[in-house]
Amino acid sequence: MTRISRIVGATILSVTVAIVGATDHAPAQAKTELTVALSSFSAETLDPALQGHNVKYYLSLIFDYLVGVTPEGQLTPAGGLASKWEPSADHKRWTFHLRKGVKFHTGEEMTSEDVKFSLQRAMSKRSTTGYAGPLRTLIQDIETPAPDRVVIVLKQPTLIIPTYLSRSLSTEGMVLPKKYIEANGDDVFARKPVGTGPYKFVEQVTGSHIKLTAVDNHWRLGVPKYKNVTFRLISEETTRIAMLRRGEIDVADVSRERVKELEREGFPVHFRKDEAVLQLWFVLGPDGWVAPTKDKRVREALNLAIDRKEIAQAIFAGRAEPAAVPFGLTWSWAHVGFKATPDMAYPYDPARAKKLLADAGVGSGFPLDVYAFQLPGLPEGKAFAEAVAGYWEKIGVKPKLIPVDYPAFRKLWVDRKAPGAVGYYNIANRDWIGTYALLEKMAYTPSKLNATVNDPEIDGMIAQVMDQTDQAKINALMRNIFTRLRSEHYGVPVVYIHAAYATSKTLGKYSPGAVMYDLFIDTLASGKP
Repeated sequence: MTRISRIVGATILSVTVAIVGATDHAPAQAKTELTVALSSFSAETLDPALQGHNVKYYLSLIFDYLVGVTPEGQLTPAGGLASKWEPSADHKRWTFHLRKGVKFHTGEEMTSEDVKFSLQRAMSKRSTTGYAGPLRTLIQDIETPAPDRVVIVLKQPTLIIPTYLSRSLSTEGMVLPKKYIEANGDDVFARKPVGTGPYKFVEQVTGSHIKLTAVDNHWRLGVPKYKNVTFRLISEETTRIAMLRRGEIDVADVSRERVKELEREGFPVHFRKDEAVLQLWFVLGPDGWVAPTKDKRVREALNLAIDRKEIAQAIFAGRAEPAAVPFGLTWSWAHVGFKATPDMAYPYDPARAKKLLADAGVGSGFPLDVYAFQLPGLPEGKAFAEAVAGYWEKIGVKPKLIPVDYPAFRKLWVDRKAPGAVGYYNIANRDWIGTYALLEKMAYTPSKLNATVNDPEIDGMIAQVMDQTDQAKINALMRNIFTRLRSEHYGVPVVYIHAAYATSKTLGKYSPGAVMYDLFIDTLASGKP
């Protein structure tokens, strides 16, 4: 080797060592992008007045709520635009005190006029949110005595207004920019939404993704940790898991059967116990129940035909438990003092199911449309529908599986254009007020969305709950509602599912919280220690 070659070689070696040394000791670069992959967006609307709760995954980053909640679902003045609220002595006037200096993404300051506008819009005829109906029933007027104060005047006393307008339920409590919407119109707002949340809307590609970018500094989170947050719609689980392994996504919903595999590979998996009750329901016709599910014996037979323990093991890898009460949201039971007794559990009894069908005059079976779809937090949706159809075939029913996207089924259900058909949902667990709100929406005959239950006795009890401010009387009514739902077999509760969310190995501490249709991604993005 020549002298020149030795000098060049030594120089290259020293540079290489210097680069390697610098790399070994350089601090890891902070991650600035966060990607969440979901098996379904359920609906892909950006307007909080449309669809409602099932689009909170991303809307909760764009908008702030009038009333905040903790990730565990407790109301808190720390997380909402109202720093405090109080009722009048008769519980018919609720005053909300607003934070000063909060700005929309346009730079306009949020005031009581925006809150009033947002509530009126949430209650409008155009609104399709879950709780627009109860708010129309309850609210008589909205007063704005000062820019930082809103007074909601009710037609009747109630305890539930703060919860209705909080992050724990649907989107009615999201505060929208009055001037922006009035200047640009609903259609522009639906394409380019503006809120006061920690992230601003960037783009939406339907069927693909929704991208958001952080504000410089947010009143609740400080300087967001991630510059951009992207929600990606990836229906195929194998694709989501492959992307997780390659480091292309940070959070993903996964089926329970893949949990052990991912944990063996070192991926953290976070569970929400009893996140939801997975329930099938019968779609009513324009005039109520239709044959043959109008017959209580048929409804009971369809319940007895299903082996819930087998579904919990075979479909959900043991990460589920049998359910017995329609709309039986267990997080509410502790509040109202209800307990499902052993005799309420449905045994797997196909022989008795066949006898009940024969007694009802349909022993030779009947056709039954079963709509099959994926849902957020339920990647096993179609497999579940196939399993249920199989059980019903064994007792002589003739189920027809109809693959469809959930929004299409939802429209058929709400418009009552699939009378007698069966759909399902992983109904998010919630406290007693959230449970009452669900029952008012889905089991109260005057409700626009009630296309699942039509029972005068239940209607009377639900109406009484809304008027009550005595918690003991409310609790008794709620217990009686649950008992009636079970005794009449109003729906097919199957299992309580523990939802699984896998995260990248480098994401760090994370909890998806205990609020329906919300993963509290903003807690990950918090710039505060």
